[in-house]
Amino acid sequence: MKMTQADTLHDASRTKRQQILDAAYTVFSRKGFHRATVDEIIALADTGKGTVYNYFTNKEQLFYTLVTEKSVPFEHALGEVARSPQPVLMKIENMIRLFLRFYLDNGGLWRVLMHEMRGFGSERYSALSLEQREKHQNSFRETIGMLQMVLDEGIQNGVFKECDTKKAAYALFSVIITMVFQNFIDDDIEDTAHMIADVFFYGVAKVEKAQSATNG
Repeated sequence: MKMTQADTLHDASRTKRQQILDAAYTVFSRKGFHRATVDEIIALADTGKGTVYNYFTNKEQLFYTLVTEKSVPFEHALGEVARSPQPVLMKIENMIRLFLRFYLDNGGLWRVLMHEMRGFGSERYSALSLEQREKHQNSFRETIGMLQMVLDEGIQNGVFKECDTKKAAYALFSVIITMVFQNFIDDDIEDTAHMIADVFFYGVAKVEKAQSATNG
């Protein structure tokens, strides 16, 4: 099928927009949101200021768009696993694997996002507006909520004991993030995901020791 001039222009526009997003990813990851400037992104993208503002209203919208477009495929994949007919234990391990891969691939940007969401900016406040922080926090809660949903399913099916699944979901997420950001991931993500799942499900104590401590 022959491409029309309109198709060519559309592809060129999409490519230019992606160049800007790629440059923004690099600059934000290196310098953080507060210290990054649109001029640096423009220079790296090899484009003009007018072109950037043709796609994005300001730096904050550019950052939000970048985070959203990185997150959507990941969140979709998590949702597919959470809603699948797989056994609950397998779902959790597969979700851990998705989290590990996502944060390994996008760790620099997500360090910046978490920094801003907690208000740890260079002037001890977040450089993001309250509206933007709330949008990011809602997305984050929905992501953790998928873990909680599977944990709830496990309790209903008799796989897990009764517990506060919200706290359990956040605890599991904290372990995943720590493993990534402390560079504790082995060469094989499969092995790391299995190890995290195994410890989360069964703990680290030997059964006889656990029984002895309970009896004592």
